[in-house]
Amino acid sequence: MFDIPTIMTSDEILDKAFRRSNKVQVSDPDYRFRMMKLNTSKLDSFTSIIDSVLSGYVRAFPSFDNLPEFYRALIDLLFSVDDLKKALGRVEGARREITSISAKTIKQIRRTKNPSYMENKRREANGRISSIVKELNPALLFLNEVKKGMRNLPSIPTKHPTAVIAGAPNVGKSRLIASISTADPKVASYPFTSQELSVGYFEHKRRRMQLVDTPGLLDRPFDERNDIEKQAVLALTLLTDLCIYIIDPTETCGSSLGTQVSLLSSLKESIPEMNYLVVIGKSDLEVPDHVDGYFVDGVQEMLGDSFYGVISVSAESGEGLDELLNWIGEHLSGEKVDPGFDPYKDI
Repeated sequence: MFDIPTIMTSDEILDKAFRRSNKVQVSDPDYRFRMMKLNTSKLDSFTSIIDSVLSGYVRAFPSFDNLPEFYRALIDLLFSVDDLKKALGRVEGARREITSISAKTIKQIRRTKNPSYMENKRREANGRISSIVKELNPALLFLNEVKKGMRNLPSIPTKHPTAVIAGAPNVGKSRLIASISTADPKVASYPFTSQELSVGYFEHKRRRMQLVDTPGLLDRPFDERNDIEKQAVLALTLLTDLCIYIIDPTETCGSSLGTQVSLLSSLKESIPEMNYLVVIGKSDLEVPDHVDGYFVDGVQEMLGDSFYGVISVSAESGEGLDELLNWIGEHLSGEKVDPGFDPYKDI
């Protein structure tokens, strides 16, 4: 997602710069000119390496002001964006100070005719620059930790209309994504859970849309999550306003119907701005008697204005999948939503 190189420590940067500087060789029959060339070339080489490394770090990090809100929010969960900006500012400020010292020293070396003075000025500049680089070490270590954290952020294109899949564990979320996606779901690590998230894609009226399943975040009550997970859940609202909530009426997932509805209530309470389409899954299996129209009425009453409909589907038989995709596509396209299905079908 973010192509950021490994951030070296201050000592590693200086070692690299000194090694390159020590390899510099020049030739001139005149001793004074040879010493001038040697000292200016060594200092320029030393400074150029440091300048290249530090400027590369600053350029590698994205512009946080222009970053999609979703990714900015996720980064801010792991590391304060303000602290990150300050660290990058310190690196850029140090880089400019270093190049300024080098430029002034090179002018001083070129103006003198004394070889000893030339070498002393170069060594003095090397010392000042080394001190500045060493003072950067805390910022460099912090940036390397940020780099590691950003490497694990989920790769979710924010340009595609998105719906989030939720439900208790083992209700068939991944199976549903695989069944209604045009390709196998992509799997990526997610820094706030021990599991992985799945992203599936489908086409609606020649426009690509995506479905995201975030196990470990949306499959247990909000009050059981830690603070980072709670904020990550809220960050998901920057991706979409639509949640596809799957219920397993057979309870073969290991969670009772009451537990599944309780989880839905927790989601509604924690993300009140989200709209919820309730999907009754596994319709190819026998549905218990207590999953009836009264149950649906209860869910609708609980969700209130956030309730956007209910549909019965089966990833196994394909029942209801076309209608589900069409409904999701219309909603994500901002079209007038007409589900086109009987909410109590087969219930």
